[in-house]
Amino acid sequence: MRRLLALLLFITILTACLAAQDNISSLSPKDARSMGMGGGSKVFSSGYQSFFGNPAGYADSRSITLADVAAWGYVRPSPADFSALSEIAQGDMTPADARATLGDLIAKNDLGAGASLGFGWTGEGLGLGLTMISESLATGDDYGTAKASIRNEVSAILGIAFPVALGPFTLTVGADVRTFYRLDSTDDWLFSTLADAFLNKSGFNAQISELDLLGGSGFAVDGGLTLRIGGFSLGVLVRDYGHNLAVGETSIKGIVESYYLPFDGDTALTLAPRYFVGMGFTFNHTKWLRSSIYVETDDPAGYAQKVQDGFSSSFEMLYAGMELSFTRILALRAGFNKGLLSFGMGLDLALIELDFAIFSEHPNDEKIRTGIALQAAIRI
Repeated sequence: MRRLLALLLFITILTACLAAQDNISSLSPKDARSMGMGGGSKVFSSGYQSFFGNPAGYADSRSITLADVAAWGYVRPSPADFSALSEIAQGDMTPADARATLGDLIAKNDLGAGASLGFGWTGEGLGLGLTMISESLATGDDYGTAKASIRNEVSAILGIAFPVALGPFTLTVGADVRTFYRLDSTDDWLFSTLADAFLNKSGFNAQISELDLLGGSGFAVDGGLTLRIGGFSLGVLVRDYGHNLAVGETSIKGIVESYYLPFDGDTALTLAPRYFVGMGFTFNHTKWLRSSIYVETDDPAGYAQKVQDGFSSSFEMLYAGMELSFTRILALRAGFNKGLLSFGMGLDLALIELDFAIFSEHPNDEKIRTGIALQAAIRI
């Protein structure tokens, strides 16, 4: 109990002086395991995924991640779209046709890709890791007005967690502190300018080098808890309580010429806090078969209001996922991301884990974005 009080005091002191304005959100990888389960499972994350989810997961059994590599693309997983992008990349399509194709892809689905790399120690009450995430995205209604953006984040994480026995229940409490560096594009990158330079094979590097960026460092605090009895769990998670970020202006050309990244500046940004609640069920059917079901929301207040307005409409605010694990080697997954379906599978080959997912999400109220995710990890 003294450790619990000390941890709660630690969280209170850290967050008491932190701002809570809505400016930017921290980056999380589109890892194939969670995306195959509807994009949720943050409340009941474990192992390496606790760096982006619930710090209470640091209390699980020990896991050392020597490398975790994830890649994802925002593109409809159809042969026609893949073929069109291949033709554009290889220069086999006329510039006019390429512009029309890219405009169609962006209008219907957005277009982009991302990647992450990380390693660390989790388990036995400790989380210690380093993660790097980069994502580029083109969004808009047509080729001429679409905007391009890039976001990059490097984070170092230190966290603690421990379980407390409460009769038949086990309460696990965790918290971490993240120091991070953020480097993002400004909001005025015009996609067509970059794409035209690429398609015409003229001036692409010059266009890229002059684009404006904002960079700066900061820190954030995450906290969460889970309450378990048998195979049933309840969880609460608060992420991204962060200090104001003072970012400075630069450009790709400026970074290359000066070998310098801005760590402060005149523009103030603040992380937007995020709140999650969820519940989960785990069933050990046989020695070789195990299933898990998770349901969570990232807007508890809004979800409660939706339930009052009509229970059926509340499903639009839920992430739900199911995983079937066979012999703890093969995993099949399905998910429900605020009304959209996702699917995935994974292989756990002792030291090596491989995962794949096809997912859908709502970037806004008007558009559905579909993508694919791949992940490979070496863990001991």
